[in-house]
Amino acid sequence: MANATIVTPELLRSTQQAIESALQYATAVANDYLSGHENVINVSTWHGQAGFTSLATAGQINHDLQQTVAGGQRLAHGLGRAAVLMENHEADAAHGFTGLFGAS
Repeated sequence: MANATIVTPELLRSTQQAIESALQYATAVANDYLSGHENVINVSTWHGQAGFTSLATAGQINHDLQQTVAGGQRLAHGLGRAAVLMENHEADAAHGFTGLFGAS
């Protein structure tokens, strides 16, 4: 068990923050890419089926990423809630022991 990870509320919160930061970065990159791609397609001489297909593919990738981001946000929110629940459970347990055995 030397390589076991101890899960604490702090670990859950730092993981939540890392996920949220990565999601913000991924969203910004995807939005910049899609915007740039739309600008290239709209102003260049690259019209027709190839341009339409390329733009549709970029839009689908952006849509898929947004679904992934939504799932990541739910995960991050769940980690934050788990941290609060863990802290509340510890406080309740400490209160229960104090009530049962008295303060030491």
